[in-house]
Amino acid sequence: MPLKEELRALKARLESNRPPEILAAMHRAVGELRASGAVQRVVKVGERAPEFVLPNADETPVDSKQLLARGPLVVTFYRGRW
Repeated sequence: MPLKEELRALKARLESNRPPEILAAMHRAVGELRASGAVQRVVKVGERAPEFVLPNADETPVDSKQLLARGPLVVTFYRGRW
């Protein structure tokens, strides 16, 4: 099965058990993100990511510059608390 079909089936399955008001809020948030132009500002493949300081899972600030001084860096994002 092509990836697009798999993703469509996954979306349908995940949305099937959600109350309509939750789905509406989720779809509204996605629409707002699309309208914000954020997609045009994302780092493209091969581009260098900007330096950052972000909280880790324990809310402790993590500085990318300090981490890069120790070696290569892999950054993983998760949606956090919704």
